[in-house]
Order: sequence, then C-alpha cells, then structure tokens
Amino acid sequence: LAMWLAAGVTVGGALQLGLQFPFMAKSGIHLRRPAPFWHPAFKRIAGMWVPVLFGTAVYQINSVVLTLLASLLPQGSISYLYYADRLVQFPLGIFGIATATAVLPTLARQSAARQYEAVRQTFAHALKLVLFITLPAMAGLIVMREPIITLLFQRGAFDEHSMRLTASALLYYCMGLWAFAAIRIVLNVFYALQETRTPVRAAVLSIAVNLLLGLILMGPMQHDGLALALSLASIFNLGLLTAALRRRLGALGGRGICVSAGKSALCAAAMGVCVWAETLWLLPAAGKGIALLPGVAACALSGAFIFILLARAMKLAELQILVDSVRKKK
Repeated sequence: LAMWLAAGVTVGGALQLGLQFPFMAKSGIHLRRPAPFWHPAFKRIAGMWVPVLFGTAVYQINSVVLTLLASLLPQGSISYLYYADRLVQFPLGIFGIATATAVLPTLARQSAARQYEAVRQTFAHALKLVLFITLPAMAGLIVMREPIITLLFQRGAFDEHSMRLTASALLYYCMGLWAFAAIRIVLNVFYALQETRTPVRAAVLSIAVNLLLGLILMGPMQHDGLALALSLASIFNLGLLTAALRRRLGALGGRGICVSAGKSALCAAAMGVCVWAETLWLLPAAGKGIALLPGVAACALSGAFIFILLARAMKLAELQILVDSVRKKK
C-alpha cells in the first residue's frame, strides 16, 4: 500500500507538470526549440535560486523541524500533525499560492520599470484579495474540522480518538493559515525587486522562533503546541517581511489593507457561526464515512453563499474583483 501511495504521488506530480505544456504552447513557449546552454541571465538566476528556494521553503523546513520534535511525543503525534497539515495545504495551495503566482509577473514588470507606486498598489490589492479568500476558508475549516476529518480519514486504525487529536492540531494550524498565504505575496514582491537576502534572514529567524516555541509548547500542549508554534512563527515571519518591505518601498497602504481584512474577518466570523449552527442540524452526531458527505457539502456551499451575501452587504471590493475575473474567463 505504501508503495502504491508513493507511486501515486509521483504520477500526480508528472501529470501536474504535463498539464502545463499545452498552455505553454498556446502562449508561444515551445521547449523543443534549440537554445544555447549559456544565457546572459543564467548567472543571475543561478545566484538567486538558492536563497529564493530557502525563503520560499521556510514553511516546509519548519514542518520538518516540528516532525522531528513530534517524534519525541507519544505515538501518533506525527500522524496527527501530518493529516492536519494536509487539510491546511488544500486552501493554501488553491488560493494563497495561486494568487501569489498569478501576481508575480505583474510585480516583476512593474519593478523592472521602476514603477514602485504601482508595485505598492499591486501588493495591497493581492494581499487584500488573498485575505478575502483565506479568512472564510480558515473559519470553515475551524468550524467543520471534526466532520471533515471524520469524512476523509476515520476508518480502520484511525478511530474517533485519532480524529479528535487531529482536529485539535488542525485548529492551531488554522490560526496561521492567513499568515501562510500572506507570506507568499510578500515574498513575491521581494523576488520581483530581485531582493533575496531579506527573505533568507527572515526565514532563519522564523525557523529559530519555530524551534524555540516548539520546545516550549510541546510539553504542556503536546502536538497541539507544535502546530501552534508553526502558526506563531509564520505570523512572526510575516511581520518581519512586511516591516522590511515597508522600509524598502515606503507606505504599503496598511490602513486600507487592515480595513479590508477586518471586514473580511467579520464576514468570515459571522459565516462560521451560521455554519456551526447548520452542522448541529445537518450532520449526525454518530455519522461516519460517506454518510457525512451530503451534510458536509451542504454546509460548505451554504457557508460560501452566506459569506458572499455578507461581503456584498459590507461592500467589499474584492468580491466584485473575483466576479469580474470569473466573467473574463468565460
């Protein structure tokens, strides 16, 4: 079984890569065309990729550190953290990383033209948008963490006790979900500015804080303390990066970002309360496996609908931006 799972990951990665080729060809990018081995930009790229990789992979490095610490805790702690992390990666990969990737070419173009005011505006726009999407996802995961974990994982040796311990880890991971996504935006601004040293320094400090907090919190909180340590270290990393970016570019539109994020948080909190009430009605207390799917899907869809209505009532501009983006793709 383990071999098949490993093979599935490899095949999935190959398919993910292969799906890019038709779209690259449509855009006029053909890898079969001959190209010289040495390009004038190769030296600059080669000098940047190591610090860029290190700065981008700080979340994964922190996760490895926590896994090593979790090996000192009771049996099962590593599994609880792993399953909780998988659920956090879903909205992070779909929304946070996708938004950061989409905005990078614009940031790079503006930076190359030294249009720093435009860079600041693009950064503020992307950060407000990613928080608008991530905060309700965070609220939904927190409220529905137990039925989601039961639906996806509770079978065989993964019993109700394992479900509850995984759910508690997911709760503390979710506290940092907004920071996990926001960091990607800030990092891409630095990379568009061709500044790699600052993210590396922030990453080193973040890893040190993660290790220190993990050692402090794993005693009283067990694996939950490790999940909380990662969230707090990520928030710390985001604070360092944002402060450094402000010193580099000047005012970043912090007031507008805070107002938008505050409205999104209020809408997400209200949505979370409504979804929590729905789970008491729609999800059976003793339900397991596929029997939970209709109720979980209904709660998720109604939660999205409620958030959209609240965002519309709060006149959040990010909602209209998303609607316009969807219409352009049709």
